[in-house]
Amino acid sequence: MKKRILVVAILCAVVSVVNAQQLHYGLKADLNMFKLNGEGIKSNYTLGGRIGVFASYDFTKKWGIQPELLFSQASPKRGDDFSSRYIHSSNDGANKSIKLSYLTLPVLLRYNVNKMITVNAGPEYSYLFYANENLLTYNRAAFKRSDLGVAAGATLTFDILHVYARYVLGLSDVNNIDDRYQWKTQQAQIGLGINFK
Repeated sequence: MKKRILVVAILCAVVSVVNAQQLHYGLKADLNMFKLNGEGIKSNYTLGGRIGVFASYDFTKKWGIQPELLFSQASPKRGDDFSSRYIHSSNDGANKSIKLSYLTLPVLLRYNVNKMITVNAGPEYSYLFYANENLLTYNRAAFKRSDLGVAAGATLTFDILHVYARYVLGLSDVNNIDDRYQWKTQQAQIGLGINFK
């Protein structure tokens, strides 16, 4: 009986070690080119940044999953035609610069082409927890809190360091003013990550 328990314990330990070798986590940071498309907004890319943590777990040699939790900032610009688009609610003295701060959660499917190259794709949810903007009268919020998008990119891994590029297409309308015009986000990122394990 004791031998069986010992064998089971050894097998469990081996399985745990094998599984632990497939789990990696660390820190990452990137430059984020952010674009907001829509009426009343300047439709050009502005430079921001993201920093956070990630984990990756490979189910097989080829397939895995990679969730991340990131703090990101973006700086879209008010368009010159904003007041003419939103006549009844616009603040004529509004700042041109807008500062948006998000908590972002991508959950990406991983495909390992080889030991060095990985392709990633999956949904990305962003929650707007702070917005420095005064586009509307009476301190109304011009932006919705939630933004859902889809992300795709590739990663090059060099031992504990990896370099990645990614594109994120926003699917949600983040315009909180009215339903006449849609505002949708686009992002292009390049960054570095460090594996702690």
